[in-house]
Amino acid sequence: MIGARQQRTRRLHLAIALPIVGALALKWQLRPGLPPLPRSLAAPLTVEAIEGVAVWVLWLVAPLFAIALLVNALTVQPRRSGALAVRWARASSRSLVATRPPARRQVAPRLLIPEPRPRPPQHADVEAGMPAAVRPRECERQAGAAEITQGRPRISLLGPLAIAGAKRSRRGLRASALELIAYLALHRRSVQRDELLEALWPGEDPKRTRLRLHQAVRDARRLLGDAVTSERDHYSLNRAAVDVDVDELERLLAQANTAQGEQTKELLETALRLFRGEPLSGSDYAWSETELPRLRATFVDLLERVGRRRLEARDATGALDAAERGLEVDVLNESLWRLALEAESALGLREAVSDRYERLRALLAERVGLEPAQQTRRLHRGLLGQS
Repeated sequence: MIGARQQRTRRLHLAIALPIVGALALKWQLRPGLPPLPRSLAAPLTVEAIEGVAVWVLWLVAPLFAIALLVNALTVQPRRSGALAVRWARASSRSLVATRPPARRQVAPRLLIPEPRPRPPQHADVEAGMPAAVRPRECERQAGAAEITQGRPRISLLGPLAIAGAKRSRRGLRASALELIAYLALHRRSVQRDELLEALWPGEDPKRTRLRLHQAVRDARRLLGDAVTSERDHYSLNRAAVDVDVDELERLLAQANTAQGEQTKELLETALRLFRGEPLSGSDYAWSETELPRLRATFVDLLERVGRRRLEARDATGALDAAERGLEVDVLNESLWRLALEAESALGLREAVSDRYERLRALLAERVGLEPAQQTRRLHRGLLGQS
């Protein structure tokens, strides 16, 4: 993609530079003769000499202007392409450690406050079609008319930020209140005030941001009530008063580790349904770069476990879907590549197995300069009957 952009930039530069160079050449061919200058400083200037000097000055200004346009075209655009290259390089380096997925278009974080309705089952998915999002980092937005929805508040971090079952307020809701709720929901421990100030407003003067924190806490309590607690400059989220999908995920994974057979598969599938996308997708929180890799790794590991269970249950299509979802997050995860190879082999897609293995080889050679692992090479030969 970067190479295509560079080619388009070069073509644009060429399209701009050629007419300018041609104009300069034409100007040189049409240059005026030297003006008749006086032989000494004491000699008077004639009208003819003044007109000749004026013509030369005008002739010089036009080429200089054309040269300035040419230099601007050849220097400004490459800097933009260089910025794109830097961003691509940073994204590639982060993918090597499996902390970020391939670049994609982001969506706004969501504050979902649905209309009153019966409480869904304990392990049911968060329903779609909820009201429009409220984007963090923007100015104050209205949270809706004064109304309390039925049921217990639920905070969802495994996807775009969503808060269901919360109160509504006629007053404006600050984006910092949503970020505060997300941070406290992600941390089961009590969080010290200075940590919150640095997380929400990194590098800013604590004397100024302390008031913002108090306002954010007040707004968060207006939304969640007593679920937001504080004691001696420490803040936390009362898990007894609110549900958090991350807590439910940990509980389901713990149960799956001790269960057996079909029960394990059901628990893993239920845990996977909690993910509505990449954790906190669309958010631009400064602290998310250090706090979310663990959840992304959990997501990828869960997809592999579910894919293996589906493959054992002869659901090769479902296993392939799980592998593809995982590769969107961690494209260099060879375990997921092997799962996809096995699923395609189970579906009888021999040509797809060869194509996928070649794509893996090209990807690893380009990104890290390595061949696929021995386990992957052995699996590939076995699936093609070459072992």
